This record gives sequence, C-alpha cells and structure tokens, in this order.
Amino acid sequence: MLGKIANEQRSLLSLQLGTGQFPGDWDARSFCSAVIVPWVADNHDILGKSPDPYVNNPLRRRRLDEGTHQLRYKQEWDVLVSFLAPLDSSGRIKLKSAFIRCLESAARRLAAQSFVYQIPIRVSLPQMIRVLEAFLSDASGGLRPLVVTAALMTILGRGFSLFANVSSQGLNEADSSSGAPGDVMCKDEDGNIILAIEVKDRNLTLADVRSSTQKARASSDPLSNLLFASPSIRDDQREAICETMETAWASGLNISQIGVVDLTYATFSLLSEDWRPRLLREIGAELDSRADHEHRRAWHDLLSNISGGDRP
Repeated sequence: MLGKIANEQRSLLSLQLGTGQFPGDWDARSFCSAVIVPWVADNHDILGKSPDPYVNNPLRRRRLDEGTHQLRYKQEWDVLVSFLAPLDSSGRIKLKSAFIRCLESAARRLAAQSFVYQIPIRVSLPQMIRVLEAFLSDASGGLRPLVVTAALMTILGRGFSLFANVSSQGLNEADSSSGAPGDVMCKDEDGNIILAIEVKDRNLTLADVRSSTQKARASSDPLSNLLFASPSIRDDQREAICETMETAWASGLNISQIGVVDLTYATFSLLSEDWRPRLLREIGAELDSRADHEHRRAWHDLLSNISGGDRP
C-alpha cells in the first residue's frame, strides 16, 4: 500500500517483478525489506520479529493472489486479497484512507504492548539523574513526574523499610473523588497513611498549599505528613507559602516541598548502587500500567542510551 501511494502505477497484489503479464508488477518484496522491516524493528516488532520475512515460501511468488489454495492459511490470505484487490483501482484518496486505518490499527496494538526496557546491570548516580532530568524535561501533563514519584516512593519504602505499601491516583482522577489526600499515598502495614504526596509539574503556589491542606484535614484518614513533589516554589509567593506551612505545623500537619530529582539524588546517595536499576525498572512498570506509547518509548530510548555506553 505504501509503495502504491508512492507510485500509483504499481499493483497492490504484486510481490516481485514479472514478465509483464500483469500490469503494475514491481519488486514489493525488496521495497518492504528495505523500508517496512526497519520501521517494524524500530517500533518494537509490531508486525513480527523476523529480520527478513519476505524470503519465506508463501511470499516466493509474483503476486499475492497466485495459487492461494496451496497455502497453509488459505482463509487469511483470501481475506487479505479481498481487502487489497478493490483498493488497487479505487483511487488515491481511498487508498490513503485505508492505509491510515492500517496505521491506526498498528498503533492500537503497539499501545497494548509492554516494552522490554534495557535495564543496565550497573548505573552511576550521575547517569541516573541525567536520565530522569531528560525524561522529566518534556511536557506530559503531569504524567511523568507522577510516574517517577510513585516509583521512587516504592523503592524508598523498600530500601529504608519506611512504607509497607505505596498507591497512586490516576492522572485525571480527582483526589476528592476517592477521599485521598494526595496523588501518592505511602502506608504502613495497617493501611494507615504515613505520607501523602502531591505531585506538580510546575512551581508550587499558595493556592496549591491551601487546597491540599484542606484536603488533608478533610481526609477520613488522619494525616500528619504532606509532601509537595514540585520543581520549586513560586518566588513571589514564597513568604506566604512558608507562613502557611508554619501554621499547618502548629495544628499538627507537617508540610514540605522538594523536587523529584533532588529527592532522588538524596535517596540514592544513601542507598547502595544495586537499588538504582530497581528504580529504573519500577518506573518502567509504572509506565506500562498507566502511560501511552509516547512516554514508554521515551523511557525505553533513554535507557537504551545508558546501555549503549553513556558514561558519567
């Protein structure tokens, strides 16, 4: 289909050059090996893992509709031919529309796949911090910092035996709808919330602090520790925010703020190095459970750069 879009004289049913018996014959097999196969490999083998699928016996023919009765999967081949044959003379507009539908189908399949992330055996602390900074630098509507924070709290809880369980909200799920006092909740063995975390992909504002303080006080679970994981605090509101935090402390609620990357650096400065690959793996698991292809692919590519020889 892609080859015919590039040159309308080509036939959709042709696999290789013939003797001229059929109009539109062209070397589709070589074209696919040169263009489609590398694309499939770059997109996590979405159409199969064979490095050269077009040398297989079913494709050693001039055309797709040539002798399908001899094929093992005759019904599937007949369906393929019946799909392509009408498009061969339908015109460019219908052909492009059908091609887009095929790509959309591949995208849905890709979105459902779990990525195989290349987790290095060893990773230095500077390497890990650079990967996180690069991952968090792209806008994601708050998804990426939420994913990293949830994974970080899971590892922090295990590494220091601080939390028995870590749970997190969906990205578009309002805290008030579930009664949760934050985006990420860290609990003890009895299910009590030890720490609630509000994740922000922007600098903290006074409105954020006031709103979260109200949620914490209205929560059905008693809460004494609230953390804002945000890049920084708005400079023009810093004094008012600090005063609000002091007032909250006097009433029994400890509020603090730290950037996700800064917290990661402090945490892994104390933990042994074997915990670093665990964090990278945990972030991948969080992404697979809640993120679309774009964010998972970005994480995959960043990890591949580490495995490929990135050095501190």
